[in-house]
Amino acid sequence: MIKYYNFKRMKTLCLVFIFIPCFLIGQEVYNSTFTETYPNIFRSQFEKINRRIVFEPNDVTIVTETKEGKDIEVLNIQETRYIDDRLILLCQNRSKRKITIALPAEHEELLYIDYYYRSLTTNEEVQIRFHVEEMQIDYGDQIKIGYG
Repeated sequence: MIKYYNFKRMKTLCLVFIFIPCFLIGQEVYNSTFTETYPNIFRSQFEKINRRIVFEPNDVTIVTETKEGKDIEVLNIQETRYIDDRLILLCQNRSKRKITIALPAEHEELLYIDYYYRSLTTNEEVQIRFHVEEMQIDYGDQIKIGYG
């Protein structure tokens, strides 16, 4: 049992190190113009919202453009997990609210970034999906992310 557990643990660690995207080593910026909200499993809403999601080694910063200006949310990465071929970032915002960021499975393209939190009024889990359009590696270089 101990040997199996150690092997499984080592396998998980190897998978995490092999498949962790390079944004955890440096910085990657993703642009999203469409947001899909899942308040529950039976309905979803699409909104046209311009967002920039910046991944850094210890933080995820989400900049949302609003009519009043820019709303900036900084999420401190508390823990990184690799579950069902998905990279899961367990984060906390400045208000100590727990936020989960989930990236697609390793064999899928990075076309979306999932953001989960609990509603303060209903305690219901809310999922927000940022549909990613482009990735910015350097301040001048943008790579379009497409479906084909």
